[in-house]
Amino acid sequence: MPRPISSSPISSSPISSSPIISSSPNSSSPSSGGSLSSSPAAGGSAASSQGSGSAVSGSHASSGRPSSIEPVDVLLIDDRAEDLLTLSHVLAGPEYRLQTARSGPEALKRLLEQDFALILLDVFMPVIDGFELASLIKQRERSQSTPIIFMTAAGSELSQIYRGYSLGAVEYLSKPVDPDVLRAKVRIFADLFRKDQRLERQAEALRQSERRERDVLLTELRHSAERRYLHLAEAVPLSVWTADSQGNLTYTNRYWNTYTGLPLAELRDRSWLEAVDPADRHACAEAWREAIATGQAYERECRLRRASDGASRWHLSRAVPERNESGQLQGWLGTHADIEEAKRAIFARDEFLSIASHELRTPLTALKLRLQSALHAGDLPEKARHRMESAVLQTERLERLIENLLDVSRITTGHLDLESELFDLAEMAQDVTERFREQAARGGTSVELNAPAPVVGRWDRLRLEQVATNLLSNALKFGGGRPIGVAVQGDQAHATLTVTDRGIGIAPENVARIFHQFERVVGHRTFGGLGMGLYIARQIVQAHGGSVEVESASGQGSRFHVILPLNPARA
Repeated sequence: MPRPISSSPISSSPISSSPIISSSPNSSSPSSGGSLSSSPAAGGSAASSQGSGSAVSGSHASSGRPSSIEPVDVLLIDDRAEDLLTLSHVLAGPEYRLQTARSGPEALKRLLEQDFALILLDVFMPVIDGFELASLIKQRERSQSTPIIFMTAAGSELSQIYRGYSLGAVEYLSKPVDPDVLRAKVRIFADLFRKDQRLERQAEALRQSERRERDVLLTELRHSAERRYLHLAEAVPLSVWTADSQGNLTYTNRYWNTYTGLPLAELRDRSWLEAVDPADRHACAEAWREAIATGQAYERECRLRRASDGASRWHLSRAVPERNESGQLQGWLGTHADIEEAKRAIFARDEFLSIASHELRTPLTALKLRLQSALHAGDLPEKARHRMESAVLQTERLERLIENLLDVSRITTGHLDLESELFDLAEMAQDVTERFREQAARGGTSVELNAPAPVVGRWDRLRLEQVATNLLSNALKFGGGRPIGVAVQGDQAHATLTVTDRGIGIAPENVARIFHQFERVVGHRTFGGLGMGLYIARQIVQAHGGSVEVESASGQGSRFHVILPLNPARA
Protein backbone atom coordinates (compact mmCIF):
# COMPACT_ATOMS: atom_id res chain seq x y z
CA MET A 1 0.00 0.00 0.00
CA PRO A 2 1.55 3.39 -1.00
CA ARG A 3 2.38 5.68 1.88
CA PRO A 4 0.39 9.00 1.95
CA ILE A 5 1.89 12.41 2.56
CA SER A 6 2.52 13.02 6.26
CA SER A 7 0.08 15.29 8.00
CA SER A 8 2.37 17.66 9.80
CA PRO A 9 0.83 20.87 11.16
CA ILE A 10 0.80 23.93 8.85
CA SER A 11 1.40 27.05 10.86
CA SER A 12 1.02 29.49 7.98
CA SER A 13 -2.45 28.37 6.89
CA PRO A 14 -5.74 28.55 8.75
CA ILE A 15 -6.90 25.24 7.32
CA SER A 16 -6.34 21.94 9.07
CA SER A 17 -3.29 19.98 8.14
CA SER A 18 -3.89 17.74 5.13
CA PRO A 19 -1.74 16.22 2.41
CA ILE A 20 -1.81 17.95 -1.01
CA ILE A 21 -1.70 14.67 -2.99
CA SER A 22 -4.10 11.86 -2.12
CA SER A 23 -2.95 8.28 -1.63
CA SER A 24 -4.37 5.97 -4.29
CA PRO A 25 -3.23 2.84 -6.10
CA ASN A 26 -2.72 4.82 -9.29
CA SER A 27 -0.92 7.72 -7.68
CA SER A 28 2.61 6.51 -8.14
CA SER A 29 5.80 8.47 -8.29
CA PRO A 30 7.14 8.91 -11.79
CA SER A 31 10.47 7.63 -10.56
CA SER A 32 9.77 4.96 -7.95
CA GLY A 33 6.29 3.62 -8.49
CA GLY A 34 5.35 4.57 -4.90
CA SER A 35 3.01 7.34 -3.81
CA LEU A 36 4.23 10.95 -3.64
CA SER A 37 5.27 11.88 -0.10
CA SER A 38 5.92 15.13 1.69
CA SER A 39 7.86 13.72 4.63
CA PRO A 40 10.02 16.04 6.72
CA ALA A 41 12.94 15.07 4.59
CA ALA A 42 11.01 16.03 1.51
CA GLY A 43 9.98 19.29 3.07
CA GLY A 44 13.56 20.08 3.87
CA SER A 45 14.54 19.28 0.35
CA ALA A 46 11.85 21.63 -0.92
CA ALA A 47 13.05 24.42 1.27
CA SER A 48 16.61 24.02 0.12
CA SER A 49 16.11 23.28 -3.56
CA GLN A 50 13.04 25.36 -4.39
CA GLY A 51 13.82 28.51 -2.51
CA SER A 52 11.38 31.29 -3.39
CA GLY A 53 9.76 31.33 -6.80
CA SER A 54 12.25 29.22 -8.73
CA ALA A 55 11.57 27.61 -12.09
CA VAL A 56 11.26 23.83 -12.12
CA SER A 57 12.56 21.94 -15.14
CA GLY A 58 10.90 18.57 -15.61
CA SER A 59 13.16 15.55 -15.96
CA HIS A 60 10.55 12.80 -15.64
CA ALA A 61 8.49 11.28 -18.41
CA SER A 62 4.88 12.41 -18.27
CA SER A 63 2.31 9.66 -18.69
CA GLY A 64 3.67 8.43 -21.95
CA ARG A 65 3.18 11.78 -23.74
CA PRO A 66 5.55 12.34 -26.68
CA SER A 67 8.69 14.25 -25.70
CA SER A 68 8.48 16.39 -28.85
CA ILE A 69 5.33 18.17 -27.64
CA GLU A 70 5.65 21.92 -27.22
CA PRO A 71 6.09 22.81 -23.53
CA VAL A 72 3.87 25.46 -21.96
CA ASP A 73 4.40 27.63 -18.89
CA VAL A 74 2.45 26.80 -15.73
CA LEU A 75 2.54 28.88 -12.55
CA LEU A 76 2.25 27.08 -9.18
CA ILE A 77 1.33 29.33 -6.23
CA ASP A 78 1.42 28.02 -2.65
CA ASP A 79 2.92 29.36 0.56
CA ARG A 80 4.13 25.86 1.59
CA ALA A 81 7.45 24.87 0.00
CA GLU A 82 6.77 21.13 0.49
CA ASP A 83 3.45 21.43 -1.39
CA LEU A 84 5.16 23.27 -4.24
CA LEU A 85 7.79 20.54 -4.43
CA THR A 86 5.14 17.84 -4.50
CA LEU A 87 3.17 19.60 -7.28
CA SER A 88 6.37 20.02 -9.24
CA HIS A 89 7.11 16.29 -9.03
CA VAL A 90 3.60 15.35 -10.10
CA LEU A 91 3.67 17.67 -13.13
CA ALA A 92 7.35 17.18 -14.00
CA GLY A 93 7.97 16.36 -17.64
CA PRO A 94 8.73 17.87 -21.03
CA GLU A 95 5.15 19.10 -21.44
CA TYR A 96 5.47 21.92 -18.93
CA ARG A 97 7.85 24.65 -17.83
CA LEU A 98 6.93 25.10 -14.18
CA GLN A 99 7.33 28.38 -12.32
CA THR A 100 6.63 28.63 -8.57
CA ALA A 101 5.69 31.44 -6.21
CA ARG A 102 5.15 31.32 -2.44
CA SER A 103 3.17 34.57 -2.03
CA GLY A 104 0.76 36.85 -3.82
CA PRO A 105 3.30 39.65 -4.53
CA GLU A 106 5.80 37.10 -5.89
CA ALA A 107 3.10 35.62 -8.14
CA LEU A 108 2.18 39.06 -9.50
CA LYS A 109 5.86 39.67 -10.26
CA ARG A 110 5.99 36.40 -12.22
CA LEU A 111 2.89 37.46 -14.19
CA LEU A 112 4.51 40.78 -15.07
CA GLU A 113 7.55 38.94 -16.42
CA GLN A 114 5.73 36.46 -18.65
CA ASP A 115 2.41 34.90 -19.64
CA PHE A 116 1.22 31.47 -18.47
CA ALA A 117 -1.00 28.78 -19.95
CA LEU A 118 -2.43 27.88 -16.51
CA ILE A 119 -2.23 28.94 -12.85
CA LEU A 120 -2.59 26.53 -9.91
CA LEU A 121 -3.46 28.65 -6.89
CA ASP A 122 -3.77 27.74 -3.22
CA VAL A 123 -6.77 29.49 -1.69
CA PHE A 124 -5.50 30.10 1.85
CA MET A 125 -2.26 32.09 1.91
CA PRO A 126 -1.04 34.85 4.24
CA VAL A 127 -0.97 38.59 3.26
CA ILE A 128 -2.92 38.11 0.00
CA ASP A 129 -5.20 35.09 -0.12
CA GLY A 130 -6.05 33.17 -3.28
CA PHE A 131 -9.37 34.95 -3.87
CA GLU A 132 -7.83 38.43 -3.71
CA LEU A 133 -4.91 37.35 -5.89
CA ALA A 134 -7.28 35.86 -8.50
CA SER A 135 -9.19 39.14 -8.58
CA LEU A 136 -5.97 41.07 -9.21
CA ILE A 137 -4.93 38.63 -11.94
CA LYS A 138 -8.25 38.98 -13.76
CA GLN A 139 -8.08 42.78 -13.62
CA ARG A 140 -4.91 42.75 -15.72
CA GLU A 141 -5.63 42.67 -19.43
CA ARG A 142 -2.80 40.30 -20.39
CA SER A 143 -3.75 37.69 -17.73
CA GLN A 144 -7.53 38.06 -17.54
CA SER A 145 -8.06 35.05 -19.85
CA THR A 146 -5.50 32.81 -18.09
CA PRO A 147 -7.34 29.82 -16.52
CA ILE A 148 -6.98 29.42 -12.72
CA ILE A 149 -7.39 26.15 -10.80
CA PHE A 150 -8.05 26.73 -7.09
CA MET A 151 -6.78 24.17 -4.55
CA THR A 152 -7.98 24.07 -0.95
CA ALA A 153 -8.59 21.70 1.93
CA ALA A 154 -11.31 19.13 1.65
CA GLY A 155 -14.62 20.08 3.15
CA SER A 156 -14.43 23.77 2.20
CA GLU A 157 -17.66 25.66 2.45
CA LEU A 158 -19.83 25.76 -0.64
CA SER A 159 -19.85 29.59 -0.54
CA GLN A 160 -16.07 29.62 -0.96
CA ILE A 161 -16.30 27.35 -3.98
CA TYR A 162 -18.95 29.64 -5.52
CA ARG A 163 -16.76 32.65 -4.77
CA GLY A 164 -13.84 30.99 -6.56
CA TYR A 165 -15.91 30.41 -9.69
CA SER A 166 -17.27 33.97 -9.57
CA LEU A 167 -13.69 35.27 -9.67
CA GLY A 168 -12.97 33.38 -12.89
CA ALA A 169 -11.75 30.00 -11.66
CA VAL A 170 -12.09 27.14 -14.16
CA GLU A 171 -11.76 24.34 -11.60
CA TYR A 172 -11.83 23.90 -7.83
CA LEU A 173 -9.80 20.94 -6.46
CA SER A 174 -9.83 19.79 -2.83
CA LYS A 175 -6.73 18.57 -1.05
CA PRO A 176 -5.52 15.90 -1.05
CA VAL A 177 -5.54 15.88 -4.86
CA ASP A 178 -5.38 12.69 -6.87
CA PRO A 179 -2.17 12.93 -9.03
CA ASP A 180 -3.87 11.46 -12.09
CA VAL A 181 -6.79 13.86 -11.77
CA LEU A 182 -4.40 16.77 -11.39
CA ARG A 183 -2.37 15.72 -14.43
CA ALA A 184 -5.55 15.27 -16.48
CA LYS A 185 -6.94 18.67 -15.51
CA VAL A 186 -3.66 20.45 -16.25
CA ARG A 187 -3.23 18.55 -19.53
CA ILE A 188 -6.68 19.67 -20.76
CA PHE A 189 -5.93 23.38 -20.27
CA ALA A 190 -2.38 23.01 -21.58
CA ASP A 191 -3.72 21.38 -24.75
CA LEU A 192 -6.28 24.16 -25.14
CA PHE A 193 -3.50 26.72 -24.76
CA ARG A 194 -1.38 24.94 -27.40
CA LYS A 195 -4.34 24.87 -29.78
CA ASP A 196 -4.91 28.57 -29.23
CA GLN A 197 -1.26 29.22 -29.94
CA ARG A 198 -1.36 27.12 -33.10
CA LEU A 199 -4.46 28.98 -34.26
CA GLU A 200 -2.78 32.31 -33.53
CA ARG A 201 0.35 31.23 -35.42
CA GLN A 202 -1.78 30.05 -38.33
CA ALA A 203 -3.72 33.33 -38.30
CA GLU A 204 -0.47 35.31 -38.22
CA ALA A 205 0.93 33.19 -41.05
CA LEU A 206 -2.25 33.84 -43.00
CA ARG A 207 -1.96 37.58 -42.33
CA GLN A 208 1.68 37.52 -43.41
CA SER A 209 0.72 35.64 -46.56
CA GLU A 210 -2.06 38.12 -47.31
CA ARG A 211 0.35 41.01 -46.70
CA ARG A 212 2.88 39.47 -49.06
CA GLU A 213 0.20 38.91 -51.70
CA ARG A 214 -1.04 42.46 -51.23
CA ASP A 215 2.49 43.84 -51.50
CA VAL A 216 3.05 41.87 -54.69
CA LEU A 217 -0.26 43.11 -56.09
CA LEU A 218 0.52 46.72 -55.12
CA THR A 219 3.96 46.42 -56.70
CA GLU A 220 2.43 45.09 -59.90
CA LEU A 221 -0.18 47.85 -59.89
CA ARG A 222 2.50 50.48 -59.24
CA HIS A 223 4.62 49.17 -62.09
CA SER A 224 1.56 49.06 -64.34
CA ALA A 225 0.64 52.63 -63.38
CA GLU A 226 4.20 53.78 -64.00
CA ARG A 227 4.17 52.16 -67.44
CA ARG A 228 0.84 53.81 -68.26
CA TYR A 229 2.15 57.13 -66.96
CA LEU A 230 5.28 56.85 -69.11
CA HIS A 231 3.22 55.95 -72.19
CA LEU A 232 0.93 58.92 -71.53
CA ALA A 233 3.89 61.25 -70.95
CA GLU A 234 5.41 60.16 -74.26
CA ALA A 235 2.13 60.63 -76.14
CA VAL A 236 1.04 64.13 -75.03
CA PRO A 237 2.22 67.18 -77.04
CA LEU A 238 3.73 68.76 -73.92
CA SER A 239 7.15 68.88 -72.39
CA VAL A 240 7.01 66.58 -69.34
CA TRP A 241 9.70 65.90 -66.76
CA THR A 242 10.12 64.53 -63.27
CA ALA A 243 12.63 65.58 -60.64
CA ASP A 244 13.72 64.50 -57.19
CA SER A 245 12.84 66.47 -54.06
CA GLN A 246 15.78 68.84 -54.69
CA GLY A 247 14.69 69.62 -58.25
CA ASN A 248 17.27 67.48 -60.07
CA LEU A 249 15.78 65.92 -63.22
CA THR A 250 15.12 62.17 -63.22
CA TYR A 251 13.07 61.85 -66.44
CA THR A 252 12.27 63.88 -69.58
CA ASN A 253 9.82 62.83 -72.27
CA ARG A 254 10.42 62.66 -76.00
CA TYR A 255 8.69 66.01 -76.67
CA TRP A 256 11.03 67.80 -74.24
CA ASN A 257 14.09 66.16 -75.74
CA THR A 258 13.08 67.15 -79.26
CA TYR A 259 11.98 70.70 -78.43
CA THR A 260 14.87 71.73 -76.17
CA GLY A 261 17.61 69.50 -77.58
CA LEU A 262 18.56 68.74 -73.96
CA PRO A 263 17.92 65.05 -73.24
CA LEU A 264 18.16 63.68 -69.74
CA ALA A 265 21.68 62.37 -70.31
CA GLU A 266 22.88 65.96 -70.66
CA LEU A 267 20.80 67.28 -67.77
CA ARG A 268 21.42 64.53 -65.20
CA ASP A 269 21.42 66.08 -61.71
CA ARG A 270 20.68 69.47 -63.27
CA SER A 271 17.53 71.58 -63.57
CA TRP A 272 14.99 72.17 -66.33
CA LEU A 273 15.96 75.88 -66.04
CA GLU A 274 18.77 75.15 -68.51
CA ALA A 275 16.17 75.40 -71.29
CA VAL A 276 14.69 78.73 -70.14
CA ASP A 277 15.51 81.90 -72.09
CA PRO A 278 18.26 83.83 -70.25
CA ALA A 279 15.97 86.88 -69.96
CA ASP A 280 13.49 84.87 -67.88
CA ARG A 281 15.84 82.45 -66.14
CA HIS A 282 16.65 84.48 -63.02
CA ALA A 283 12.99 85.15 -62.12
CA CYS A 284 12.06 81.52 -62.81
CA ALA A 285 14.97 80.25 -60.72
CA GLU A 286 13.91 82.39 -57.74
CA ALA A 287 10.32 81.12 -57.93
CA TRP A 288 11.49 77.51 -58.41
CA ARG A 289 13.80 77.68 -55.38
CA GLU A 290 10.93 79.02 -53.28
CA ALA A 291 8.64 76.20 -54.47
CA ILE A 292 11.25 73.57 -53.52
CA ALA A 293 11.80 75.16 -50.11
CA THR A 294 8.09 75.36 -49.29
CA GLY A 295 6.87 72.26 -51.13
CA GLN A 296 4.19 74.33 -52.87
CA ALA A 297 3.15 74.01 -56.52
CA TYR A 298 5.06 76.10 -59.05
CA GLU A 299 3.38 78.01 -61.92
CA ARG A 300 4.88 80.70 -64.09
CA GLU A 301 4.97 81.92 -67.67
CA CYS A 302 8.41 81.89 -69.28
CA ARG A 303 10.10 81.47 -72.64
CA LEU A 304 11.80 78.21 -73.62
CA ARG A 305 14.39 78.08 -76.39
CA ARG A 306 13.52 75.82 -79.30
CA ALA A 307 16.47 73.75 -80.45
CA SER A 308 15.45 73.56 -84.12
CA ASP A 309 15.68 77.31 -84.83
CA GLY A 310 16.82 78.93 -81.55
CA ALA A 311 13.51 80.78 -81.16
CA SER A 312 12.19 81.49 -77.68
CA ARG A 313 8.47 80.76 -77.33
CA TRP A 314 6.21 81.47 -74.39
CA HIS A 315 5.24 78.49 -72.23
CA LEU A 316 3.11 78.04 -69.15
CA SER A 317 5.36 76.10 -66.77
CA ARG A 318 3.84 74.07 -63.96
CA ALA A 319 5.34 71.74 -61.36
CA VAL A 320 3.38 69.90 -58.69
CA PRO A 321 4.92 68.11 -55.67
CA GLU A 322 4.67 64.33 -55.32
CA ARG A 323 4.33 63.13 -51.73
CA ASN A 324 4.34 59.75 -50.01
CA GLU A 325 1.63 58.46 -47.68
CA SER A 326 3.06 60.38 -44.73
CA GLY A 327 3.04 63.65 -46.70
CA GLN A 328 6.81 63.91 -47.20
CA LEU A 329 8.01 65.45 -50.45
CA GLN A 330 9.47 62.79 -52.73
CA GLY A 331 9.71 64.51 -56.09
CA TRP A 332 8.18 66.82 -58.68
CA LEU A 333 6.14 66.40 -61.85
CA GLY A 334 6.55 69.26 -64.30
CA THR A 335 4.96 70.27 -67.62
CA HIS A 336 5.47 73.08 -70.12
CA ALA A 337 2.57 74.04 -72.42
CA ASP A 338 3.28 76.21 -75.48
CA ILE A 339 1.15 79.39 -75.17
CA GLU A 340 2.91 81.46 -77.83
CA GLU A 341 -0.14 81.59 -80.10
CA ALA A 342 -2.40 82.46 -77.18
CA LYS A 343 -0.06 85.28 -76.14
CA ARG A 344 -0.08 86.64 -79.67
CA ALA A 345 -3.88 86.49 -79.81
CA ILE A 346 -4.14 88.34 -76.48
CA PHE A 347 -1.66 90.96 -77.71
CA ALA A 348 -3.69 91.43 -80.91
CA ARG A 349 -6.90 91.73 -78.90
CA ASP A 350 -5.40 94.28 -76.52
CA GLU A 351 -3.99 96.26 -79.43
CA PHE A 352 -7.41 96.29 -81.08
CA LEU A 353 -9.08 97.37 -77.85
CA SER A 354 -6.59 100.17 -77.43
CA ILE A 355 -7.10 101.46 -80.98
CA ALA A 356 -10.88 101.07 -80.81
CA SER A 357 -11.04 102.83 -77.46
CA HIS A 358 -9.08 105.79 -78.72
CA GLU A 359 -11.18 105.98 -81.87
CA LEU A 360 -14.44 105.79 -79.93
CA ARG A 361 -13.40 108.27 -77.29
CA THR A 362 -13.24 111.34 -79.57
CA PRO A 363 -16.77 111.17 -81.09
CA LEU A 364 -18.21 110.06 -77.72
CA THR A 365 -16.74 113.12 -75.99
CA ALA A 366 -18.23 115.40 -78.66
CA LEU A 367 -21.62 113.69 -78.32
CA LYS A 368 -21.57 114.08 -74.54
CA LEU A 369 -20.77 117.82 -74.80
CA ARG A 370 -23.65 118.39 -77.26
CA LEU A 371 -26.10 116.52 -75.03
CA GLN A 372 -25.00 118.45 -71.93
CA SER A 373 -25.27 121.74 -73.83
CA ALA A 374 -28.78 120.93 -74.99
CA LEU A 375 -29.73 119.80 -71.48
CA HIS A 376 -28.69 123.12 -69.99
CA ALA A 377 -30.49 125.22 -72.66
CA GLY A 378 -33.43 125.54 -70.23
CA ASP A 379 -36.29 125.50 -72.75
CA LEU A 380 -36.79 121.73 -73.05
CA PRO A 381 -40.14 120.11 -72.25
CA GLU A 382 -40.11 117.87 -69.16
CA LYS A 383 -40.39 114.65 -71.16
CA ALA A 384 -37.52 115.67 -73.47
CA ARG A 385 -35.41 116.67 -70.46
CA HIS A 386 -35.78 113.19 -68.91
CA ARG A 387 -34.76 111.59 -72.17
CA MET A 388 -31.79 113.94 -72.50
CA GLU A 389 -30.63 113.14 -68.93
CA SER A 390 -30.91 109.42 -69.71
CA ALA A 391 -28.82 109.93 -72.86
CA VAL A 392 -26.13 111.77 -70.86
CA LEU A 393 -26.02 108.92 -68.32
CA GLN A 394 -25.57 106.38 -71.12
CA THR A 395 -22.73 108.37 -72.68
CA GLU A 396 -21.04 108.53 -69.28
CA ARG A 397 -21.44 104.76 -68.98
CA LEU A 398 -19.89 104.27 -72.42
CA GLU A 399 -17.11 106.62 -71.41
CA ARG A 400 -16.32 104.50 -68.35
CA LEU A 401 -16.31 101.31 -70.44
CA ILE A 402 -13.90 102.88 -72.92
CA GLU A 403 -11.66 104.06 -70.09
CA ASN A 404 -11.64 100.52 -68.67
CA LEU A 405 -10.61 99.14 -72.06
CA LEU A 406 -7.78 101.63 -72.20
CA ASP A 407 -6.69 100.64 -68.68
CA VAL A 408 -6.62 96.97 -69.67
CA SER A 409 -4.38 97.89 -72.59
CA ARG A 410 -2.08 99.93 -70.30
CA ILE A 411 -1.88 97.13 -67.73
CA THR A 412 -1.11 94.49 -70.36
CA THR A 413 1.66 96.53 -71.91
CA GLY A 414 3.07 97.58 -68.52
CA HIS A 415 2.22 101.27 -68.97
CA LEU A 416 0.02 101.76 -65.91
CA ASP A 417 1.75 104.84 -64.52
CA LEU A 418 1.07 106.21 -61.03
CA GLU A 419 1.15 109.88 -60.04
CA SER A 420 1.58 109.84 -56.29
CA GLU A 421 0.56 112.59 -53.92
CA LEU A 422 -0.07 112.90 -50.20
CA PHE A 423 -3.82 112.81 -49.38
CA ASP A 424 -6.41 111.53 -46.91
CA LEU A 425 -7.94 108.19 -47.94
CA ALA A 426 -10.97 108.81 -45.69
CA GLU A 427 -11.70 112.13 -47.40
CA MET A 428 -11.39 110.49 -50.85
CA ALA A 429 -13.78 107.70 -49.79
CA GLN A 430 -16.29 110.33 -48.65
CA ASP A 431 -16.15 112.07 -52.06
CA VAL A 432 -16.74 108.81 -53.94
CA THR A 433 -19.53 107.78 -51.57
CA GLU A 434 -21.30 111.12 -52.03
CA ARG A 435 -21.21 110.70 -55.81
CA PHE A 436 -22.89 107.29 -55.49
CA ARG A 437 -25.55 108.24 -52.95
CA GLU A 438 -27.91 109.74 -55.51
CA GLN A 439 -27.57 106.77 -57.85
CA ALA A 440 -28.04 104.37 -54.92
CA ALA A 441 -31.11 106.25 -53.67
CA ARG A 442 -32.81 105.80 -57.04
CA GLY A 443 -32.53 102.04 -56.52
CA GLY A 444 -33.67 102.22 -52.89
CA THR A 445 -30.19 101.48 -51.51
CA SER A 446 -28.41 103.35 -48.75
CA VAL A 447 -24.63 103.85 -48.67
CA GLU A 448 -23.04 104.40 -45.25
CA LEU A 449 -19.49 105.58 -44.63
CA ASN A 450 -17.49 104.79 -41.49
CA ALA A 451 -14.24 106.79 -41.47
CA PRO A 452 -13.73 108.10 -37.93
CA ALA A 453 -10.21 109.45 -38.46
CA PRO A 454 -7.98 110.67 -41.29
CA VAL A 455 -5.72 108.07 -42.93
CA VAL A 456 -3.01 109.92 -44.82
CA GLY A 457 -0.67 108.23 -47.28
CA ARG A 458 1.13 108.71 -50.56
CA TRP A 459 -0.86 107.22 -53.45
CA ASP A 460 -2.31 108.02 -56.87
CA ARG A 461 -5.63 109.66 -55.94
CA LEU A 462 -7.33 109.28 -59.32
CA ARG A 463 -6.43 105.59 -59.52
CA LEU A 464 -7.67 104.85 -56.00
CA GLU A 465 -10.88 106.75 -56.76
CA GLN A 466 -11.21 104.40 -59.71
CA VAL A 467 -10.74 101.40 -57.38
CA ALA A 468 -13.40 102.67 -54.95
CA THR A 469 -15.74 103.45 -57.86
CA ASN A 470 -15.39 99.94 -59.29
CA LEU A 471 -16.02 98.31 -55.91
CA LEU A 472 -19.07 100.48 -55.19
CA SER A 473 -20.43 99.85 -58.69
CA ASN A 474 -20.17 96.11 -58.06
CA ALA A 475 -21.83 96.47 -54.66
CA LEU A 476 -24.77 98.35 -56.19
CA LYS A 477 -25.04 95.86 -59.04
CA PHE A 478 -24.95 92.68 -56.96
CA GLY A 479 -26.16 94.01 -53.57
CA GLY A 480 -29.84 93.29 -54.16
CA GLY A 481 -30.94 96.75 -53.00
CA ARG A 482 -29.69 96.16 -49.46
CA PRO A 483 -27.53 98.69 -47.55
CA ILE A 484 -23.89 99.10 -48.57
CA GLY A 485 -21.12 99.92 -46.15
CA VAL A 486 -17.83 101.74 -46.81
CA ALA A 487 -15.14 101.89 -44.11
CA VAL A 488 -11.64 103.36 -43.88
CA GLN A 489 -9.15 102.57 -41.14
CA GLY A 490 -5.40 102.55 -40.75
CA ASP A 491 -2.44 101.81 -38.54
CA GLN A 492 1.18 102.91 -38.55
CA ALA A 493 2.04 100.98 -41.74
CA HIS A 494 -1.14 100.30 -43.70
CA ALA A 495 -4.49 101.73 -44.72
CA THR A 496 -7.57 99.61 -45.41
CA LEU A 497 -10.60 100.52 -47.53
CA THR A 498 -13.51 98.10 -47.07
CA VAL A 499 -16.68 97.87 -49.19
CA THR A 500 -19.45 95.58 -47.91
CA ASP A 501 -22.71 94.48 -49.53
CA ARG A 502 -25.41 92.01 -48.49
CA GLY A 503 -26.23 90.67 -51.94
CA ILE A 504 -25.82 87.44 -53.87
CA GLY A 505 -22.28 86.75 -52.66
CA ILE A 506 -19.55 84.75 -54.38
CA ALA A 507 -19.03 80.99 -54.24
CA PRO A 508 -15.61 80.02 -52.81
CA GLU A 509 -14.51 78.38 -56.07
CA ASN A 510 -15.15 81.65 -57.96
CA VAL A 511 -13.28 84.03 -55.64
CA ALA A 512 -9.96 83.80 -57.50
CA ARG A 513 -11.61 83.81 -60.93
CA ILE A 514 -13.44 87.13 -60.54
CA PHE A 515 -10.14 89.05 -60.62
CA HIS A 516 -9.33 87.83 -64.14
CA GLN A 517 -10.06 89.79 -67.30
CA PHE A 518 -13.65 89.63 -68.62
CA GLU A 519 -14.84 87.45 -65.72
CA ARG A 520 -18.18 87.92 -63.95
CA VAL A 521 -19.73 86.53 -60.80
CA VAL A 522 -22.80 85.50 -62.84
CA GLY A 523 -23.71 85.49 -66.52
CA HIS A 524 -23.79 88.73 -68.49
CA ARG A 525 -27.45 88.18 -69.36
CA THR A 526 -28.41 88.75 -65.71
CA PHE A 527 -26.00 91.60 -64.95
CA GLY A 528 -24.32 93.81 -67.50
CA GLY A 529 -20.67 94.86 -67.76
CA LEU A 530 -17.50 93.63 -69.40
CA GLY A 531 -16.09 91.92 -66.30
CA MET A 532 -13.03 94.17 -66.03
CA GLY A 533 -13.73 96.29 -62.92
CA LEU A 534 -12.23 93.93 -60.33
CA TYR A 535 -9.32 93.02 -62.59
CA ILE A 536 -8.40 96.70 -63.00
CA ALA A 537 -8.94 97.39 -59.29
CA ARG A 538 -6.56 94.62 -58.24
CA GLN A 539 -3.91 95.67 -60.78
CA ILE A 540 -4.04 99.27 -59.52
CA VAL A 541 -3.77 98.17 -55.89
CA GLN A 542 -0.90 95.80 -56.66
CA ALA A 543 0.86 98.62 -58.51
CA HIS A 544 0.76 100.48 -55.16
CA GLY A 545 2.30 97.47 -53.42
CA GLY A 546 -1.01 96.49 -51.82
CA SER A 547 -3.53 93.66 -52.08
CA VAL A 548 -7.26 93.02 -52.41
CA GLU A 549 -8.86 90.39 -50.16
CA VAL A 550 -12.38 88.99 -50.30
CA GLU A 551 -14.71 87.53 -47.68
CA SER A 552 -17.80 86.03 -49.27
CA ALA A 553 -20.14 83.08 -49.58
CA SER A 554 -23.09 82.38 -51.87
CA GLY A 555 -26.18 84.28 -50.72
CA GLN A 556 -24.35 86.01 -47.86
CA GLY A 557 -22.96 89.12 -49.50
CA SER A 558 -19.35 90.14 -50.03
CA ARG A 559 -16.70 92.18 -48.23
CA PHE A 560 -13.75 93.53 -50.24
CA HIS A 561 -10.68 94.76 -48.34
CA VAL A 562 -8.21 97.02 -50.16
CA ILE A 563 -4.97 97.01 -48.13
CA LEU A 564 -2.41 99.70 -49.01
CA PRO A 565 1.01 100.57 -47.60
CA LEU A 566 1.10 104.17 -46.41
CA ASN A 567 4.27 104.80 -48.43
CA PRO A 568 4.35 102.37 -51.37
CA ALA A 569 7.81 101.76 -52.83
CA ARG A 570 6.65 102.13 -56.43
CA ALA A 571 4.79 105.32 -55.70
